[in-house]
Amino acid sequence: MGANTPQPVLSSAARALTTLLSTAQAGQTSQLALIGKTALFGNAAPDTGELAQKLQDTISKSGLFYESHVAEWVKGDRPLADLMREPQMQRLLQQGNETAARAATSGPDLSAAQMVNQQLHTQEQNRVLWNGQAWPGQEMQWEVRRDQREGGKGGGDAEGEPDQIWRSGVRFRLPLLGAVSAAVTLIGDQVHIQVQTGSDSSAATLRAWAGQLEGAMQAAGAPLSSLSITREDDA
Repeated sequence: MGANTPQPVLSSAARALTTLLSTAQAGQTSQLALIGKTALFGNAAPDTGELAQKLQDTISKSGLFYESHVAEWVKGDRPLADLMREPQMQRLLQQGNETAARAATSGPDLSAAQMVNQQLHTQEQNRVLWNGQAWPGQEMQWEVRRDQREGGKGGGDAEGEPDQIWRSGVRFRLPLLGAVSAAVTLIGDQVHIQVQTGSDSSAATLRAWAGQLEGAMQAAGAPLSSLSITREDDA
């Protein structure tokens, strides 16, 4: 760069984004997982349809995909009521008639900074992390990730596009079974489930119920391509 070359100047949007990221990466706002504020379910076991819808809403309405949802709303593909449930719109409603000047003197919006950081991390890593309670008192860690089969081996569409591979994994520490993790992998119409436990007895208990899981998946129209249940040290 020559001596007479003008120094680059960041736009106002770039400066705002830099401030948000600096804020998000400092202190306790560095958490990249979504944090559930309430349990997903009560103590009563939900039916399958309710379970699937609740899990979908937990990610879809988290705010991670707010901008794409706004674009869908503009095109008429998403109702305004959906947007009103997302954190970004909730913050706007809470601000009410607060002026921009007053908002500026209140310091950086840590929740907004955290959300931007989580959105960028999701985009870069192709995965979403969620920590919270499945039901009151039961902690749960949940991850959803999208991969791509290298070289498009074993599938893909007619134009040679590689298969999209979706992975969903949960981790629990259950009162009777102890540590249990389950990973579901979807490749096209193939469903693979791997379950790992912390003890041989827990693995044996789950194997005894494996037939019911296979039957339920078959009845739901998603037969298992594979199911493995092992102790974690043996995997």
